[in-house]
Amino acid sequence: MDISLVSTKLGPSGFTLSPEEASAMEVAMLQRQIEEKLSSKLLFWGKLSGEEQDYLLAYSLTPAFGFPDKKFYFCTTAEFTLKQLPELSEEYITKSKGVTGRFRGDPSFPLEEPADDAPEPEDGVEVESFREIHRLAYTVATIDHDVAVVPVGAFIADAAKQIIPNKAYTGLSYGAAGALRSYFHFRKAESPLAVASLEKPGLARPGDIFDAIEDDKPAGAWSVTYDSSSTTACVKSFYWPGYFFFQTVGSAEYGGVYFGNGVPNKDLAFGL
Repeated sequence: MDISLVSTKLGPSGFTLSPEEASAMEVAMLQRQIEEKLSSKLLFWGKLSGEEQDYLLAYSLTPAFGFPDKKFYFCTTAEFTLKQLPELSEEYITKSKGVTGRFRGDPSFPLEEPADDAPEPEDGVEVESFREIHRLAYTVATIDHDVAVVPVGAFIADAAKQIIPNKAYTGLSYGAAGALRSYFHFRKAESPLAVASLEKPGLARPGDIFDAIEDDKPAGAWSVTYDSSSTTACVKSFYWPGYFFFQTVGSAEYGGVYFGNGVPNKDLAFGL
């Protein structure tokens, strides 16, 4: 979401950033955008809490066939300098899946003991090892895959099958904003319907290019409610507690964030 909306739109979620965090993050995001010559502004992704420090995260979108290229950036609440999260090898993905518990808040913290036959590091050369930054990259990508949401019509597939923002999007009506069927996963299409819609010739309907969150299992993994003024619809995930999405009724204004510890609710199916 646009970081300028954090202070005004997160009220129903119970989450927020401190004034220092919000202002420092806004400057860091602008600086990173300029340094990388990005065509569009960075968007705020969320805050992942750690035992010593917290992680603040942002992302960028670049149009591409099938789905925009998405890059994630992070900093800690001790140093507001955004760095790109690394791409992970299959080995590090597997190792990240096996790590449980809370984050420490130190991206360089080692998550495994060095092997007995590991080579000694040469002067000035750091030996690559499995660290918390790799777990962070895996966790952010997993959460984003599972719960990043957009309202129907906010993005469209152009003639070249690139997923792009819909400049004509004007928001959802009161009734549509409060219906789970109006919200979709903001990720590369996985369901047969969405994949086929993007592969067939001609233009695809906005409601056919993404996977619907109402089809997620188990049923009841999502909730959608209105705020106390009934002017904003609020979507929350029960599998990833801390994910919050808002859609202002009758407006093109929407956004989603994650504020949590990076641990899913794996007992959800037993509680529904």
